[in-house]
Amino acid sequence: MKKRNLLLSLIMGMTAILSICTPETGSAASASGIASYGANHLIKDDGSLWVWGDTRSVPTQVQGLSDVQASFPLQNGVLAVTKDGSVWKWKSSLQLSETAVTPAEEMRNVTGLQGIYPRYVAVTGEGAVYTSVTSSDGITIPPFSAVSGIDQVSAVSQYYENNKLNNKYSSWQRYLFLKTDGTVWTTYDEFASFSPVANLTDIVKLEGNYALRKDGSVWTWPIQNVYAPETLSDPAVVTAAPMSGLTDIHALFNNGRTRLAIDGQSRLWFWGSTVTGYSDGTTYGDQPNPVVFSKISKVTDAYIVEHSIVALTSDGKVYAASIETDKLPADAAFTLLASDVQSMKGGGRHLIMQKKDGTLWGWGVNKNAQLGYATYEFSYPAPVPMQKPISVTLNGEPVAFTNGVITRGGQNFIPLRSLFSKMGATVGYSADKIATITGTTAEGKSPITIVINTVNGNTTVNNKSVRLDNPPFVVNGAVYLPLRFISEQLGATVEWLPQEGRIVISLK
Repeated sequence: MKKRNLLLSLIMGMTAILSICTPETGSAASASGIASYGANHLIKDDGSLWVWGDTRSVPTQVQGLSDVQASFPLQNGVLAVTKDGSVWKWKSSLQLSETAVTPAEEMRNVTGLQGIYPRYVAVTGEGAVYTSVTSSDGITIPPFSAVSGIDQVSAVSQYYENNKLNNKYSSWQRYLFLKTDGTVWTTYDEFASFSPVANLTDIVKLEGNYALRKDGSVWTWPIQNVYAPETLSDPAVVTAAPMSGLTDIHALFNNGRTRLAIDGQSRLWFWGSTVTGYSDGTTYGDQPNPVVFSKISKVTDAYIVEHSIVALTSDGKVYAASIETDKLPADAAFTLLASDVQSMKGGGRHLIMQKKDGTLWGWGVNKNAQLGYATYEFSYPAPVPMQKPISVTLNGEPVAFTNGVITRGGQNFIPLRSLFSKMGATVGYSADKIATITGTTAEGKSPITIVINTVNGNTTVNNKSVRLDNPPFVVNGAVYLPLRFISEQLGATVEWLPQEGRIVISLK
């Protein structure tokens, strides 16, 4: 076994996007109002874009974007493509509010995006390549610029390499471009030159330093690493060779260390690293020879999620097998995670699944709210239902939230300072965790003061005690109050449209 630098392993693990799924369509997606989804976003049938994770514990609408058909993650934001091919950038500020959506007029019809900090590389439907390097502040992403010397590109992959030739240490980002003619080209000198990868033709899928050929064979080449002297060579020359033992492969997955493949018989194959320990104590086991799992069949999709292999079968079942072992045998045990699943998307440390009824469920690590479940519990051993995306309008105008609507006990809650001030109320929050909302009733006929103890839920309206069906709560430092109760106390009419995921508030 080999013990490697943890940071290097994390960087390498970020280099591949492991999904071969297309956006969900059909009755389930239509019934849920979700046109498509990813590991950290969804797009509703109305073209609205919703994101979650980090400061957003539930799906939260990105205001200022409509008719969205695709979304790609950026540093603290997204790159969105609308149905007319326009490209837009949206960023989230450190104060939890949204910044303006800005057009990326320099390119259109983006179909793919790859990024290893600080550089992003985008591919368009016309096969053009664009790039942008994050500014020195670590936040700002300047306009993308066209990359010359390469065209007719359908996909891009990238990873870090380093070596120590002639006693001199150097490192670089390796970029690989799959062209529409099935060849693969590479650059390691920041796009100054491009060269073909020897022996690669008729390639249909590129995953890091692995390529799937049209005939079902898998080809690979070494990643240069100073910890593995046998990999070191002239970085300008990359030569691929076929892997033995793998034939009739239809799908290929790679997270930088662990690899999976699905063959024509819907069997699941594994090779690469197992893992034991955590943080600086992480140790990786090496299984270079592919093994086919004997206790799972009818596999249609697969991901490596944290320390697990997750597989979806044609009968709608999702299974998981741990790679926390020195060696993973062919008869490794797979445990049932969920049933009635039609698709899934992997996010590296978590998994988002869509069931046949259209609902989204999450599983895995949740320390940064990756599951959209309105909590920051580190992880969940069983799948949990994601909160539904709910929009709010006030007198016909959309209301922007720093974090989306949270539903508990059949009741909708919103952040303290997100809506009520727009209704003419004054909102206060004291050090002893008392929320005070002062305003007027319908048509401003009489003043009203609502006081809510956010610790025990004790509530008064004009000094008269009122019982709340569900108490307020705090998520990530934000106080959540019942939307309908307070809105109606302020004289508003509230209409809940669950099938559309909309709350319509009218206030004279």
